[in-house]
Amino acid sequence: MKAQPLNWLPAVGTLRTMSATVAAILAALAPSPIHALNGAHGTAPQEVVVDTVDGRPVVTTEFPQRGGDAVPWRLVEELRLGNVMGDGPEGFGDIHDIAVDPAGHIYVLDVGSKEVRVFGREGVYLRTIARDGDGPGEIRYLRIANQRITWRAPDQLWIGDGYQLKVVDTLGDELRRYVWYRRPGATGPGEVRVSRRVIAAGTDGSVFSLVSVTPPFGWEDVEFPQYTHMVRSPVSVDHEMLPGDTLAIQTLTRKFAAGGTGGEARAISVRHVQPEEPRLVWTVARDGTLWLAHRSRYRFDKVTFAGDTVRTVQVGDVPPPPAEESEFVPILAALAPSPEGWLWVQREEPETEGGSTWDVLDNCGRYRATVSAPVGLRRVEVGAGGELYGISSDEMDLDFVHRFRLLSEVGADVAEGRCTF
Repeated sequence: MKAQPLNWLPAVGTLRTMSATVAAILAALAPSPIHALNGAHGTAPQEVVVDTVDGRPVVTTEFPQRGGDAVPWRLVEELRLGNVMGDGPEGFGDIHDIAVDPAGHIYVLDVGSKEVRVFGREGVYLRTIARDGDGPGEIRYLRIANQRITWRAPDQLWIGDGYQLKVVDTLGDELRRYVWYRRPGATGPGEVRVSRRVIAAGTDGSVFSLVSVTPPFGWEDVEFPQYTHMVRSPVSVDHEMLPGDTLAIQTLTRKFAAGGTGGEARAISVRHVQPEEPRLVWTVARDGTLWLAHRSRYRFDKVTFAGDTVRTVQVGDVPPPPAEESEFVPILAALAPSPEGWLWVQREEPETEGGSTWDVLDNCGRYRATVSAPVGLRRVEVGAGGELYGISSDEMDLDFVHRFRLLSEVGADVAEGRCTF
C-alpha cells in the first residue's frame, strides 16, 4: 500500500499511495449479481446489483429506461445574487469561489473587487471581510491565481491562492496566516515549486488541501511531470495545520516556456504554462475519504488515505479508460458530495448548450435523478436537503451566485438511507 517518499516532496506528512496506479484502481470490473436493494424515501423499487471484490462492495446501478418507474426530480432556483449594473453589494467583479455554512450564510470570494462579501440565507448583504492588503485580516489578491475559500466549523474561513493562506473568523478577524511560495514565476533553477490550496474541511475538524509539486527545471524549454496530492491535516487549537496523511492523485505533464532576451533563456522569467487536460475528477467526502473517477467513465471509487478502495459505484457496464490519447472523450466535469452522503456527478457539457446537468446517486450508490440548471455552474457546493450552490457567468462575463434545490415530484426526501451491505 505504501510508496517510497519522493525526495523532492515537502514535509507535508506521510506519503501513501494507492496499491496500484490510478488507472488500475479505476479499471472495469464485471461483478456477478448477489442481491438487489429496494428503493427508499418513497421511491419506486430500483434494482442495484452488489458484488464483493477484494473485500469491498462494488455497486452497479442503471440509468432508467425511457418510461421507467424512477421518481422524477427537478432543480428549482431559490436564490440568485448578482446584478447586471455591477453596483452595490451584488455587483460582483470576478468570483473565484464561494463557501456556505450550515446556517446558509454565503461567503463570496470576489477577486475582482478584492474582498469577501457575506450574505444571509435569504440573500441579505451582511458585511465585507478579507479585503486586499497585508494587515490583520487582509489578504493579497492575485487575479492570475486560483483563489479558494473554505468554511470550517464552528466559525472559520480558510482563504488562499496556493501561495498564501489566511484563516479568519466569520467576522473577518485574523486567526492565522501562512506563506508557502513567492509570486508565481519567481523561482530560479533547481528550486522546487509547491502550491497548496485548502479545498474542504472534514467533520472531524481536519482540513484537506491540494498540493501540487513540480520538480526543478533547467534553463531551456522542458516538459516535466507535476504531481498532485491530497493532504489531510489535523488542526491545532491555534489553527495550525499539523502533519497528516498524503494521497497521490495524479500526474500532469506541463511545459514551461522560459523567457529571456537575446537568445538567453531565463527560467526565472517563466511566461507560459501549458497543462495537459486532466483525466480525473475527485472530491472530498464528509467522512474524510475521497471519491475518484476517470472523466471518460461512470465509475466512482471511494478511497481512504491509507490507499484502500472501500467502495466502487458504477452505472451500467463500464469500459476501461481509453488507452490512446486521441481516444479520450470527457463525459464527467466534476464531483460533489452532500451531507447525506449522496454523490452529485456533473456532466461535461458542450459550451454551446449553456446549462449544466447532474446525475445524482444516493449514499447506497443507487441512481436517483438526472437534473439540469438553465445556467452553467462552477465551484459547486451541495448542502443539506438537496441544496445546490454554484457560480455562473453570463454572455457579458458578469458573475452570479445561485442556490437551487433538488425536489421530488412525489415528495421523496433527500436523506441518508440504510444500505444492506
